[in-house]
Amino acid sequence: MNISNTDAGKRELVYIMSPSYSGSTLLTYLLATHPEISTIGELKATSLGDIDSYSCSCGSLLKECPFWDSLQQGMNGRKSPLDIYHFGTNFRADTELCDRVLRASVRGGLFEAVRKSAIAMLPGCNTTRLDILDKNRHMIEVICNLQGGRVFLDGSKDPVRLQLLNQSGLWNIKVINLTRDGRGVTNSFMRHYEVGMDVAVNEWLHSMTEIRRMESYLRPGQEMKVVYEHLCEEPDKVLADIFRFIGVDDEVVNLDYRNTNHHILGNAMRLSSTSEIRMDEKWKQSLGHEELETFSSLAGMVNRQLGYE
Repeated sequence: MNISNTDAGKRELVYIMSPSYSGSTLLTYLLATHPEISTIGELKATSLGDIDSYSCSCGSLLKECPFWDSLQQGMNGRKSPLDIYHFGTNFRADTELCDRVLRASVRGGLFEAVRKSAIAMLPGCNTTRLDILDKNRHMIEVICNLQGGRVFLDGSKDPVRLQLLNQSGLWNIKVINLTRDGRGVTNSFMRHYEVGMDVAVNEWLHSMTEIRRMESYLRPGQEMKVVYEHLCEEPDKVLADIFRFIGVDDEVVNLDYRNTNHHILGNAMRLSSTSEIRMDEKWKQSLGHEELETFSSLAGMVNRQLGYE
């Protein structure tokens, strides 16, 4: 597969990069209201659980949803048809060493050069990478054809995935770097995974480190920083700013995102029935003194650098 294209022939791809529990699902829904933007949320499609009982954001079971049926039909006849039980869009490999190379954290230039060399040298690893890129490319094209958008939004969040997509040269990529108060992120992580603050804060710090490393590989003007709290406080203004950054009509702002047609993968918010935009600040009541002290000692400086006191 030849993965070199002229810029003029490349699809516009917008990628949300953020730690988990930073508001990416809300942002995805809001951006999906724009008629020029197509999306299914997290294109890497991991952590879906039992597909037989998984519901699309439209309310239908994924395996019974007309949109997903059309997407599968559109992928038929291609090198790698879509199987909703195994999307094949995440960068994983069957062999352990290749899998570790593909999934390794984003690091400095020397490591990334070694990653490229390892992918090229390991038997079948580059073929695996190219096949996954090809699967992503075809799915993006079919989804955009079905939904009518010229810009595709991938809300997968993962910096490593972004690095591999960006290195491929297949798309004109713009990155939305979404941040949220680390205390809110860690509180959500603790409640979801039933772990302590020490585990949650180290997970958040790892994500923030990867994101900062990934930023060093982006071109000037390729990235826009968006603050979750600002999005909740001034959604009209923030969305208009994002639309200008993406290059779509910035006057088409629709906050009633539940009343638009969408088929989005992601967390449980996809099944909510309200379009209310309400900032999640449960951490202010949920986190005790000891947990806040742990967060402050381990991550207070990083949080302050993001603008949080």
